[in-house]
Amino acid sequence: MDKKIKVLQFPIAASKGGITRYVLKNWKYIDKARFQFDFATMSKELDFADELEKEGCKVYYISCYAEENEQRFINEFREILRKGEYDIVHLHTKQWKSFHVEKLAKEAGVKKVIVHSHSSGIDTIDEHKRQTEILLHNRMKNELTEDMATDFWACSQKAAEFLFGEKIPQKRIKIMHNAIELERFRYNKTVREAVRKEFGIEDKFVVGHIGRFAYQKNHEFLIEMFAQLCEKEENAVLFLVGDGELRNTVRKTVVDLGIEDKVIFAGKRDDVYKLLQAMDIFCFPSRFEGLPISLIEVQTSDLLCLYSNTITDEIELTDKIFRLPLNKAVWVETILSFRSRAYENRKDRMPEMIKNGYDIKTQIRTIEKEYGG
Repeated sequence: MDKKIKVLQFPIAASKGGITRYVLKNWKYIDKARFQFDFATMSKELDFADELEKEGCKVYYISCYAEENEQRFINEFREILRKGEYDIVHLHTKQWKSFHVEKLAKEAGVKKVIVHSHSSGIDTIDEHKRQTEILLHNRMKNELTEDMATDFWACSQKAAEFLFGEKIPQKRIKIMHNAIELERFRYNKTVREAVRKEFGIEDKFVVGHIGRFAYQKNHEFLIEMFAQLCEKEENAVLFLVGDGELRNTVRKTVVDLGIEDKVIFAGKRDDVYKLLQAMDIFCFPSRFEGLPISLIEVQTSDLLCLYSNTITDEIELTDKIFRLPLNKAVWVETILSFRSRAYENRKDRMPEMIKNGYDIKTQIRTIEKEYGG
């Protein structure tokens, strides 16, 4: 039997955000007879680590970020590469802070180093820190060279432009779709009714959102817009799925606006595919995104969706998704204009999503080919 191709995936996180979900999904569907994944994380613990280890994966915990203690980070990452003897390092990133991982992988003789862009902006709450990080990102991007990695991937053209700019020729960049398990998200009326009953929202007009409580996701806009919607649609409820550092801030805004009886904080959930069925319209006013997995899931569920014009229109895969400027009055009026639609007329969108390349079972074969298997 041929030796398995060993891939180090870095980083994954306890929050199970978009990057981690993407990596774990790839591990679930990749041919495990030919490929072995190990994982490195900056999180102190992962509540799903045991599951990965039972499947034969190694999980490495790095104790500090390079900007906190550069030499310690280098030493720890170098040791991971020494132990693992990896064929591939797959680096998932949202912004430039350094080239340490790329240089260490090259130093260790790793044959394939993939830099994979997953975002188009910088998700830092504090304005001063964010501006500092933007300056660093732009400086590092200017120093980027084609020999920094063997492969350059991105989830969208916008994400590619953000991370690689003009430093990497377009012909060297591969757009890799954020594919999902389509069957799970297919619309199901029985599931819709069960979830609406569970949350006591059977007769409500449900506005939904899924995402971390973070600067990037722009909950401030969402909550203020929803408060204005409530003035015109008293039967509306806002269904928020997720967790994050701004959760308490968002809760306070909800209370301050006097709409706490109309907002459901569902927390971090593993059954998003069910919750989407219960919603009537999905609102996604992010300040920036790479190519949001949530909107792939939403469209597979045939849920009407509004999203901000700061996000690439590459995400538009069905006729039920609409791109809007970040103007609260425009969002309110658009929601009201869709209010009378027959939401139960949702249909099976799987054929379109497969055709567009968002089926994980098909996409994983592309990844295997790129890995060299």
